[in-house]
Amino acid sequence: MTGILGKLHVEHGINGARVLARTHELTPTCIEDSEIDAHIQLLKDDLDACAREMKRLIKVNRCGALFEGWPSARDDIGA
Repeated sequence: MTGILGKLHVEHGINGARVLARTHELTPTCIEDSEIDAHIQLLKDDLDACAREMKRLIKVNRCGALFEGWPSARDDIGA
């Protein structure tokens, strides 16, 4: 989980990182401008948290293997 709402998730792998929505409903029904602004701001904050997490995961991927003996993307392990 990323963020405080639990509605967004960062997934990463060998091909990079991406943000997935855990739900189709990202905001509740709003009837006031202030409600809309508050819920959208929470989503923006969560997306900012996702961006930080994505950047952290990409940095980890660029650094190579986390454990000695595991091959990294830079290792030539021809078949």
